Amino acid sequence: MQDLYIYVAKDVASDCLKYGIKLSEFENRVIQLSDSNKRGIQAFLSPKDSPLYLDENFECLRVKTKGLTAVVFNKICENTDLIDKFVTDIEKYKIGDYEIPEAIICSSILSDNLSLYNKIIDKPLLVQNSREFYYEKCINEIIETDMFSKYELYQTLLILGDQKGVLNVEKHKNVKIYTDPISKKSYTKRSN
Repeated sequence: MQDLYIYVAKDVASDCLKYGIKLSEFENRVIQLSDSNKRGIQAFLSPKDSPLYLDENFECLRVKTKGLTAVVFNKICENTDLIDKFVTDIEKYKIGDYEIPEAIICSSILSDNLSLYNKIIDKPLLVQNSREFYYEKCINEIIETDMFSKYELYQTLLILGDQKGVLNVEKHKNVKIYTDPISKKSYTKRSN
């Protein structure tokens, strides 16, 4: 992973870009592990992973990870006895391994490693939203392993579409027709 993203108050962003970020001044995150605590600066794998993405009072800074000490953890396991199994060094983390990945930068950040993230024009992001990427990756893995047949997945999606009300359902003798009201595409399913 080449980049992480951190949010700083607008009034200190230019100083951060000029002088870097001292860990002792900007430490804002602690996770408790069974044998120790990890302390550092909260960071995200994608700018949109943060609730501060749309907050006008904060600037997003891109941090080059080369030479930094950082860990990635699954926020869903925070404050549970599972957290030790879901913390990894940034060099070992594979994108999509955790449902809600968050990072902690455990070292100061030199100004050379920082740049202002531009929401409109910036280098392309590998992942727009870490949680959605995780779900997509897991779904693809499940499909590839053939744990469920394509028929079972098809049936399940039709039932879910009916329950959520996103598909219109018509019953005709032993067949149900599920129609997407937007695309007008119809799907068939034998009914009992």
